[in-house]
Amino acid sequence: MADDAVGAQPASPVALRRAAVLERLTAERLVDAAAIGRAELVAGRTGAPVEQVLNQLGSLSDDDLVDAYAAVSGCRVWEPAREPIKTDLASVGVSAEFLRRSGVLPISRNGKALVCAACDPLDDEALTGLVFATGCEVTILAARPADWRREFERTFGAPEAPAAAPDERRLAREIDLVADRGSEGGGARLVASAFEAAIAAGASDIHFEPTRNAFRIRLRVDGRLIDHQTVSADLAAPAVSRVKVIANLNLGERRLPQDGRTTFVVQGKQIDVRVATSPTVFGEGAVLRILDRSAVPLDLDALGLTESISDVLRRASRAAHGLFLVTGPTGSGKTTTLYALLQTFVGSGKKVLSVEDPVEYHFEHVAQTQVAPQIGLTFATALRSFLRQDPDVILVGEIRDAETAAVAIQAAMTGHFVLASIHANDALGVVPRLRDMGVEPYQLAAGFRGAVAQRLVRRLCPHCGTRGGVSEVERQFAEAIGEAAPDEVAQPVGCTRCRGTGFRGRIPIGEAFQSDEDLLRAVAERRSSAEIEALARRGGLVDMAVDGWRKVLAGLTTAEEVAGAIHG
Repeated sequence: MADDAVGAQPASPVALRRAAVLERLTAERLVDAAAIGRAELVAGRTGAPVEQVLNQLGSLSDDDLVDAYAAVSGCRVWEPAREPIKTDLASVGVSAEFLRRSGVLPISRNGKALVCAACDPLDDEALTGLVFATGCEVTILAARPADWRREFERTFGAPEAPAAAPDERRLAREIDLVADRGSEGGGARLVASAFEAAIAAGASDIHFEPTRNAFRIRLRVDGRLIDHQTVSADLAAPAVSRVKVIANLNLGERRLPQDGRTTFVVQGKQIDVRVATSPTVFGEGAVLRILDRSAVPLDLDALGLTESISDVLRRASRAAHGLFLVTGPTGSGKTTTLYALLQTFVGSGKKVLSVEDPVEYHFEHVAQTQVAPQIGLTFATALRSFLRQDPDVILVGEIRDAETAAVAIQAAMTGHFVLASIHANDALGVVPRLRDMGVEPYQLAAGFRGAVAQRLVRRLCPHCGTRGGVSEVERQFAEAIGEAAPDEVAQPVGCTRCRGTGFRGRIPIGEAFQSDEDLLRAVAERRSSAEIEALARRGGLVDMAVDGWRKVLAGLTTAEEVAGAIHG
């Protein structure tokens, strides 16, 4: 007993506070026991605090981490926009390397009072060293790791890449990497900084584009490409090599396009990325598609569709069998709408299968299959196998050919509910499109349940939009759809929050209909398109242009955006 009492060492104050951080995160269900267990194994090998490991592994967001630190330590959370850096190395009296190792960023100094931001405000050893080195009374603020890294490098510069040993250079050449390891370090930092900028801007894609004399990086934000950065052409090969490494692509193959997938951890979140490389005359280029599920509302009520269209989708999802289609051009949000429909089956007890190209988001309640034409796994072959697996709901990523259309309609006619996307100009255009693919009218009459067509338009920035007089374009648009033009409509202005564009984010405009007996009879009897359209309108179909105009009147977008989305 005495030996046990002597051997038991009380936990240090820092250890107690770190334990309190984990208890808070667990109590608020921000991390689970399995994630903490994995992080503890990594922390035991690296010596890093468990909560920091959780953040670096993507299990804990930057915001949740600093909130927990602030609650336990009593310090404030640093907001760089409101509290910019007002000091330099000379006024602090320490080196940038010392600050980087300590994880501390000086913000302001007033006499002997020094305010600093720290990624780990519980690190008493770093605080003690800073107090000793500066002779100041130090106040620590909790910093989000991404904010700290960005502001530190902006103020004091990025760390220099280590010099490469000659044998490392030979190895790099032998495996067809760039010879200059220092340049590769620059390429890795370039990729990381571009990715962080893309996440901050809400971009959907990052384009790495080599040109004759430079290497250009562009971001697709709200459907439009914007220039982000242009750097030396020498960084092109290292940057694309870095992309290929993290996407597990063949570094030595530069003659053929390659596709892959990887995960970035940004601000403590794991974000899936689809990677496509392609050879050009000036070297390899790459495009990264960002699949940030947290930024995509996979919920019918959160999509932004008009209520009448959402009602059509809800009623369609309750059908016992049949084929329901989503149509629109590339980049119109079809996959998001289909995934929102899949979400309605959570907890339903139904067996849900999907075949996609590619699989963009993963669902626990869906068995998802990625097509692989090179081994014979096409949409049609996957669909045929699905019919032997007793599914209730089947998602087809895209009906591209007659074979897939035939199997999809067969599945719909034999007691399965089939969701699919297809390319057509509008919602009613899916009927002749399926006919062109060889689907017989009697098959459509037996299995077709309806369709929705959609486009994405830029949303007016809620912070700077203003109301102004109606332009001639808006008057003509209103006249074309038989509506009266108002005296005023919302207009874009531009501010820092929308990067001066006047727009922030995108919203869908659409049209939808659900088949009824009269419409299906008209399809089976091969009646004219005009008759079928009249029946669809009687059932509630409203033109996409009218839906867009209503969103113009609501101050959500502009007539130019709507007209551009519909007519190109």
